[in-house]
Amino acid sequence: MLKVSLYGHSEPQNLLLSDWLTEKVQRGNFALTDFMRRSIGANGRMQSVFSLSLDNVATFDEHIGAKATLMNMPFLALSPVLDDPRDWESFVDGVMHSPKVESLIAAMPRLDQVTSRDVYHYNLSYVQLLKDVLHMSIVAVPLLGISTEMAAYLKQVPMARLEKAVGSISFPLFQWRFHDQNFWLEYSAGWLTEETVAHYIMATSPVRAGSLPYKHLWTDLRLERSQREDFARLMMAQGCRSATAIDLFGLNQNKARALYREIHGVSSPCGCRASSLTWFIETAVHRLQASVYVWLYRNGLENKANIPQALIAANDVMAKMFGRNLVITADRANYLTRSMAMDSRLTMAPCRACGTDYVLSNGEGKIELAKDFSCPGCNYLLAPKSQVGKRKQSQ
Repeated sequence: MLKVSLYGHSEPQNLLLSDWLTEKVQRGNFALTDFMRRSIGANGRMQSVFSLSLDNVATFDEHIGAKATLMNMPFLALSPVLDDPRDWESFVDGVMHSPKVESLIAAMPRLDQVTSRDVYHYNLSYVQLLKDVLHMSIVAVPLLGISTEMAAYLKQVPMARLEKAVGSISFPLFQWRFHDQNFWLEYSAGWLTEETVAHYIMATSPVRAGSLPYKHLWTDLRLERSQREDFARLMMAQGCRSATAIDLFGLNQNKARALYREIHGVSSPCGCRASSLTWFIETAVHRLQASVYVWLYRNGLENKANIPQALIAANDVMAKMFGRNLVITADRANYLTRSMAMDSRLTMAPCRACGTDYVLSNGEGKIELAKDFSCPGCNYLLAPKSQVGKRKQSQ
């Protein structure tokens, strides 16, 4: 696994999710949700604590394929019950309990000694997972489903203090992430695809793409030659053409083409590069993946990454999310983000139903009005085509 540090910043971070860290997130999904299932089965009052009902638990366990699709994403299927640093200060600094903490303590049923021990154990595992991802990925905020304020707070508090604080917490620090009834409808109907999951991940994130920075300019970069070559190598390893890398980093043409051949064993593809902005909204899948990419990329910029770092990190997560079904190639992703930074022919706007930010067209080829926009997730356009056909026939 190639690794690159955040050049120009005091704290190095990895741009690529290691197999180890990806697996840790996935194992965390399974372990924490299994604990929730066992707790709810033993004490029904834990349903409100975890925001998960007995019926939800039964549905979750019945559909193995949908469960695998959801849990094997590099995203946590859980969200924090405390997403405000002021709530954490109640335990870390020993100050007066916040109203949110008081309500959580009141909601907890009386637990036996074994369950209380398990609450501590899984709380500690959850906090350790948050810390690991925060220090090892520039796109940790979307991966973890937490706010930027919470991420900044957890990063600066030493793990020893957090471990001590966890020992005094009597309630679980995590809950089920997906509360929308449409999620359970699609889950139980077998409509859950990588795109469907990605929609719900964006919808449940406290950080929206439209509120993040994106107008950074390549001309603002101050990169040394070795840094440019490192970034070019990583981007070409992710499928970026040598011609694109030449344009981005000012590399020698012969050297860039030789580097591409060294990585892939074949010459870099020739022909026309991406030039259509309406392509990104032509289909539900194109729009969804383009929106996820922009969301990840802008989160990287928000976390102090420069442009190539944010592109590389977003490319990596997208490949892990969509695998062979990925349509936003590295070249298309570069064209998408550069175009959105330079003009307004593509923009981000919230769905009028769920509020999730999606890419919309605002150019001469096609104009979409934000006030009328309903996203592909709310319109069930991300389900498998065979299932969509059956649904239409039944209506």
